[in-house]
Amino acid sequence: MFRLLLALMILASSALAQRVLHVSTIPSNADIYLDEISPDHTSNPDYVSPAFIEIDEDQAIEGTILLSLFHRTFADTTIRVTLSDRDTSYLIVSGRPLIEEALIEAQDSELSKRSRKNFGRKLMIASIIPFAVSAIAGAYTYYEIEKANDCKSSLKNSAISESSHFHDTQKDFKDHRQKAKHAKYATLTGLGLGSALLTIGFILSF
Repeated sequence: MFRLLLALMILASSALAQRVLHVSTIPSNADIYLDEISPDHTSNPDYVSPAFIEIDEDQAIEGTILLSLFHRTFADTTIRVTLSDRDTSYLIVSGRPLIEEALIEAQDSELSKRSRKNFGRKLMIASIIPFAVSAIAGAYTYYEIEKANDCKSSLKNSAISESSHFHDTQKDFKDHRQKAKHAKYATLTGLGLGSALLTIGFILSF
């Protein structure tokens, strides 16, 4: 009974084990795209060599996986890899150096566009900060306006305009109004900066 239970546990663990493909390239740091014959090199790769690529259920059933490799100054390589029955398969690919300057220039153009797209996405993410500042400043503006309105109402209802309470309230009204004005400027500035970053980032990311 114990042996049967142990065998079942081993079978279960084998079924649940994550199968992987270990890819090494010469030279290293090659971009790896999955399941694409002609990938868009201006987009970020799925992996960078050396890499452990997780095998999904469909690939495990089929027993193969399609890889496309890209490295500057080396020829693009697309290969369908036959996976081993073990949990880990291994692949080593040696790149073929490019001699044609035109092809290398085309690669540089693709990498430049990729950098521009990534920079654009970073700008879009960075726009969250000024938008958040704008939202906080907007809430603070509303608060100060309400406090100024309270002071204004208190001044209108004050029976003695020469009392110390009247002067204190008048001073508070001016302070709240000034703070509301500054907070409004911060709101508009944050909104403008966030919109500019979002727009520029959106343009660069395509």
